[in-house]
Amino acid sequence: MKGLRLFPLLIVLLLCGCSAKYDLPLYKYDAGGVVLWKPCSKAQAEVLSNSYMDKDILQGAACSAWLLESGAVDSAAYAKNSQEKLNNFLSKKPQSGLGHYLLAYLIAKEAQLAPMKGLDLVPMMEQEAIAASKLSPQVDHAGPDRFLGELYLKAPSPPISIGDMDHALEHYEKAVELAPDFAMNRLGLATALLEDDEVEDACSQYETALQSKFFDKKILKVDSCKKLFKACEGLKTAE
Repeated sequence: MKGLRLFPLLIVLLLCGCSAKYDLPLYKYDAGGVVLWKPCSKAQAEVLSNSYMDKDILQGAACSAWLLESGAVDSAAYAKNSQEKLNNFLSKKPQSGLGHYLLAYLIAKEAQLAPMKGLDLVPMMEQEAIAASKLSPQVDHAGPDRFLGELYLKAPSPPISIGDMDHALEHYEKAVELAPDFAMNRLGLATALLEDDEVEDACSQYETALQSKFFDKKILKVDSCKKLFKACEGLKTAE
């Protein structure tokens, strides 16, 4: 594996937010009655989050996640406040993999929207995503491992933070194994492989992603996909 890169200390963590920036599709996912990436309002999120019902609290967190990811809400304070009810829920229900996954996501959104705090929040993201991966690895088309893959790929390397190419590849590979038809899993793995100079393997994953069930051409607008396209076109020319 090639050496890990040191990123600037004041890194803007682009762990999420791509959907709002590029108008990418959000695929609804039914996690046992709690539907992820379902359009909702701030009022609905508040009512649900203040409920005493477990599913309502989780649906409220999922609603807040959709509002942040879609760009309907663009506030680090909102991402932070959305974590409170979920933290209270998890103190009573620590075995909820979905709860840990949503919490990891909301922390990541806070980091993205308040980048000066980003590095301090990385260990919390990692902790919650690891818990989600252990408890509910299948949720959101292998979302916990996709999240961890992106976190280890984009975070600064030690001693600044936890960035680690081997860990990134490990979790992206697990995500592909769990949900091979979900394009973002293969595109994430392809991006990591390209960063690790494994161009042929990266392009193999990229080409498979283009044919996958959950592929949308809008995804190709993301900068990492543009880089993959250029590298793979170059590989074809060289052949």
